[in-house]
Amino acid sequence: MPSMDTFIAVCLGLIVLELGIMIAVFIFVMLKVKDAASAVEVAAYRVDQEVLSVGETLRSGWLGTLKTVFSAGLSLMRR
Repeated sequence: MPSMDTFIAVCLGLIVLELGIMIAVFIFVMLKVKDAASAVEVAAYRVDQEVLSVGETLRSGWLGTLKTVFSAGLSLMRR
C-alpha cells in the first residue's frame, strides 16, 4: 500500500504542474491582449486623423459653400 508521503508528493507535483500551465496560459493571453491594444491604438489614431481632416475641411470654407448652395437650392424650390 502506498504511503501518505507518496500521495502528498503526487498531489504537490500536480499542483505545481497546474500552476505552471496556468502561468503559461496567462502569459499567452497577455501577449494577445497587448497585440489587441496595439491594434485599437492604431485604429484610434486613424479615426483621430479622419476627424481632424473633416474639421479642417469644414474650417477651410467648404461648410460655407455647402450652406450657400443649399440655401440657393431651397430658394429656387420655393419659387
